[in-house]
This record gives sequence, C-alpha cells and structure tokens, in this order.
Amino acid sequence: MKDIWKVAHWEFTRYITNKQFIIGLLITPLLMVAFGALPILLERWNKPQEVTYYIVDETGIMPLLTAGSPANLKLVQPQSKDRVEEEVREAEAAGYLVVDSEFLRTGQAALYLSGHTTEGRAYIQAVLSQFLQQGRMQESGLDWEQLNYVSAPAQVEVHTMADVEIPGRQEMVVSGVFVVLIYIIVFSSGTMLMQSAVQEKRDRMIEVVLSSISPQTLMQGKILGHFLLGVFQMAFWLVLAIPAAIFLLDFPVWEALGGVNLGLLALFGLCSYLLNAAMFVGLGATMDDIQNAGNAQGLVMMLPMLSFFFIAPVVSNPNGSVAVLASFFPFTSPVIMIIRSAMTQVPVWQVVLSVIVLLLAVLAISLAAAKVFRVGMLMYGKTASLAEIGKWLRYREE
Repeated sequence: MKDIWKVAHWEFTRYITNKQFIIGLLITPLLMVAFGALPILLERWNKPQEVTYYIVDETGIMPLLTAGSPANLKLVQPQSKDRVEEEVREAEAAGYLVVDSEFLRTGQAALYLSGHTTEGRAYIQAVLSQFLQQGRMQESGLDWEQLNYVSAPAQVEVHTMADVEIPGRQEMVVSGVFVVLIYIIVFSSGTMLMQSAVQEKRDRMIEVVLSSISPQTLMQGKILGHFLLGVFQMAFWLVLAIPAAIFLLDFPVWEALGGVNLGLLALFGLCSYLLNAAMFVGLGATMDDIQNAGNAQGLVMMLPMLSFFFIAPVVSNPNGSVAVLASFFPFTSPVIMIIRSAMTQVPVWQVVLSVIVLLLAVLAISLAAAKVFRVGMLMYGKTASLAEIGKWLRYREE
C-alpha cells in the first residue's frame, strides 16, 4: 500500500505542477461562464425595449389589450385615424395596429411597423386570438359569464399520496450535474491515464520503475493518483460554481443537496471512475502511440458513452424494462441509476443488485487490466492487436 501511495503522489504532483493542466483548470470555468452564465447575465442586463403601438380599434378590443399589457408595451389610440402614420412617425412609435369592423368575420388584423422589432407582437396576437374566440362564441348567443365559463382553462393540482415521496426538480438538477461531473472526471482522468502509460513506454522509463515495484502496484497507484487529481479538479470548479449558481440562478443549492442521497451518488460515481480508469490504463499499455490506436481500442474508448443511448427511454419510462436492464449493465448502471433515482423511487433490491454487479465488474476489469498492463508496458514498437490482448488475458502466473 505504501508503494501505491508513492506512485499516486508522483502522478498527482506531476500533473498538478504541469502548466497545461493549470491553464486548463483555470480556463475551463471561464469557458463555462462564457457559454453558460454569460447569456443569463446578458438577459438580466438587457432590459426589455420600451415600444409604443397605436391601435386603430373598430371592434372594441382596446380595453382587453390594455388590461394586461406588459410594462414595456404602451398602447394608445390615435387622435385621428387618417393621420395615424404621421402620429407614429412623430412619436417614434414601433407601428400601428388596425383591427377593422370585419375582424370577427375574417379573423385578420393588420400590423404596420415603422422599423424592425418583435417586442409586444406575441402579446398582441394572443389577445387578438382570445378576443376573436370570445367574440365568435358570443355571436352564438352566449353572454360573457357563459363565455368565461366555457373558455376557462383546466387547473390541475398535483398532490402526493400518503407515505409517497416523489423527487422534485431540485433533485433532478443535482443528479444531472452529478452525471456531468462523472463524465468529466472519467474522460479527463482516463485520457491522462492513457497518456501517462504511453509516455512512460515511449520514454523507456518503465523498466526502471518495474524493477522496484510490481505492475499491479504501478497501475493501482496511477488510478489512485489520477482519481485524486480529478477530485481536486472537481472541487476547485465546484468552489467557483456553487456561489455562481446561488447568485445567477437563485437556486437553493444546500436545500437541493440535502434532498438527494449523496452517499449513493458518490458510490456510483466512484465505481464508474474505477471501472473506466482500469479500462483506460490497461488500454494505454496496449498502444505505442495514441494516434495509432486500432479499431478495438477506439471501440473501448466509446464504452462510457453507452449511457446516452438509454437516457431517452429511461426519462420517458424510468421503471420500464429498458431502464431496469440498463441499471444492471456495468457500463451504463452508474448514470442510469442516478437518473432513475432523480425521477422515481427505485426499489431497494434493484439498487443493491446494481451495486453488487458494478463492484464485481470493477474487480473483473481491474484484474484483466492488470494482466494487460503487466505485459503491454514492456512491449515496444507497435500497438497490440486484439488477438495479442486475448493471449495476455489468458496468461496465468505461476
């Protein structure tokens, strides 16, 4: 165990002091702000444009238009219908609307713009549609009380039965963020693990290292070191992201975190990392150069992405057969179980069985990766073929 920590410390310090890693650590939050937070800030700073429309009303729609108009929308009647265009130009208004006496029959109104703007147009069209529907129903002999009764929208009040807890939006947001973090740490650490193995093979350092420690110890130390590196990376970003989420999104972060099972999320996240890290470090040992990876290596690198194929059916039916099967397949179970737990109450037996299968898969992949790592790290000059990897896996130590 002491040697494992030595290797982990070496891997951690080697990357934590690397300029490229530090630059990436600092630039990534800036990019996230640019693509995520900046539009929110711009929306806050961008006050709605104040616009004025003149209304030529021949049907009596004006009271309905002004009753619920937005604060930035000013609706006025012209002093003279014949001079409405002149009044629009003098007031620098956005345009004028003509609702003629035939509107209830034709259903058509004319909006004349003095310049390009979309402010207020959706509201005006919605009110016109409401007025048209009510007017036509009134022509059928219904009074206004009857009209309001007939056209009233349905109101659905959602209640939860006794002893039933349904995860809410906050839990879904936390689970979604956790899934994103899993993918970030898996692919960032996995890529660095492969690069580390390939670089040590290329620099011919591995013979010296393996003369002091066993290949399995080296592999475990690498996995542990890059896991700590990924945790540091995530912690740094979360320290910046949590205050930003509270300020920009007005999101109850602490309340949301208290509403999810963080222990279960951490368990699935850790197992997902260990499973993919063992696979990636073993894969790195089979390659002479990352650019020269074969088809088999490329397919293995896509295994963590399998969860994306199941997300749509799981979201539409979180307790369906597809969701349940995906919860037991090791390469999809971490993400699928996190998504399901955010949407429904997953039976305890499914959670337990999923964890057991995932732990067994982590153990099996780690043992297989150790065999590949032991032989592959001492092979130079070419990328291993699928047949050669199969021979390494069948090799038994005496």
